Amino acid sequence: MNYKTVGALRFLLAIPVAAFAHDGGADPGHTAGPADAAEGCAKSTCHVGTGNPQRGSGVEIAFPGGTNYQPGVKQRWTITVDGASGRGYGFQLSVRLGSNELQQAGRIDTVDAAAQVICQDGAVRTGTRVCSASTPIEYATHTRPNTGGNTFTLEWTPPAAASGNIRVYVAGNAANLNGQPSGDRIFLNNYTLAAGGGTTQAPSIRADNPVLQAFSDQAKLSAGTWIQIFGQNLASNTRSWAAADFRDGRAPTALDGTQVKINGRDAFINYISPTQVNAQAPSDDTGEGPVEVQVITPGGTSTTRLAKTKVSPALLTTPTFRVNNRQYVAALFPDFVTFVGRTGLIQGVNFRPAKPGDTIVIFAVGCGPTAPAIGPGLAAPTPAANLSSPVQFRFGDTVATASGFMAPGAVGLCQFNVTVPNVADGDIALSATVDNIGTGQELFTTIQR
Repeated sequence: MNYKTVGALRFLLAIPVAAFAHDGGADPGHTAGPADAAEGCAKSTCHVGTGNPQRGSGVEIAFPGGTNYQPGVKQRWTITVDGASGRGYGFQLSVRLGSNELQQAGRIDTVDAAAQVICQDGAVRTGTRVCSASTPIEYATHTRPNTGGNTFTLEWTPPAAASGNIRVYVAGNAANLNGQPSGDRIFLNNYTLAAGGGTTQAPSIRADNPVLQAFSDQAKLSAGTWIQIFGQNLASNTRSWAAADFRDGRAPTALDGTQVKINGRDAFINYISPTQVNAQAPSDDTGEGPVEVQVITPGGTSTTRLAKTKVSPALLTTPTFRVNNRQYVAALFPDFVTFVGRTGLIQGVNFRPAKPGDTIVIFAVGCGPTAPAIGPGLAAPTPAANLSSPVQFRFGDTVATASGFMAPGAVGLCQFNVTVPNVADGDIALSATVDNIGTGQELFTTIQR
């Protein structure tokens, strides 16, 4: 999943970084286009990890006006790599003629120092220089790891005359920055651009797992929780909300023409892209049962349905915290700097195990109503608003003392302060319920006296 939705991830994004493989940009030929390496950079000499490469998602391009181009009219593209999977990001992209994919289509230009253009022979293309006729393909790639975000921007100028379909190949790298090729994630995607007027295309929510809740990637929905909606043409560009999008302290219900409605009520939009929209569900007095989820853009409306429940708790974790096939919860000590886990669990991350009597902090979504009530789209106040429903945490079979409230200053984010009970040392299963509803997650934490 993409953890772009909620403010708590300022903690995860603040993890210190180490060395980065190919921090000067990838060698040419890794976009999985014709004559490229079919697996992209997912190989032992580059980046290896379970499930690599992931095809068709994890890296995406936001095209202005949809997947069309006007001959000779420059476009600005934003490349986004899955922000949940790494702590440093890279990419590589190539653009080919559909009629001959061994030939370059148009010209790629960089926008800032985070990207460069290299030719098929590895030479850096600078100024007005073009790649040679014998090695015509241009590859845009990172110049250094992006550790402050997961996006890159470039410009593409189409051929001056209509050239039929254009094929775009892109690879994304979400690296764990452990100084080794192991444990990184490689994503591959491709697009077809058609010559035309740049008309807006209708959105289409995908049929398989169209809506998943944040943190758990489960098909769950409750009032005030954060959801991810997947599909095509869901937005014309890629971005997250900014301070200027808020009105009178309330989060935006539209970003650049993209809206989400749940049972006809406006949801609050945190992130948009052509293939994913992240939103906070509104308050809904209709109770439990099936509801309509709609994405609305200037191109039209796409609708799906999902079962709504009173609560749908999910605890914060990230794929980075999956080690040796065990998923650890992203729990913090009250200093909000140190994570709970074995020392050295992940290189470059500050961990220490908890001991009985320690208080640890765990974030979540989908925790239900509060007293006093906080409307969706609003940051939680200080002092904190407590959860209305009972909360229970268990370490193995042992019940822990826990309190639940909305995290002050955050939108739709629950915070639990949990006292570690007297349990044995080692990795121990952690489970939680809100209003007797479990998270459905298999999570662990580490205890050591």
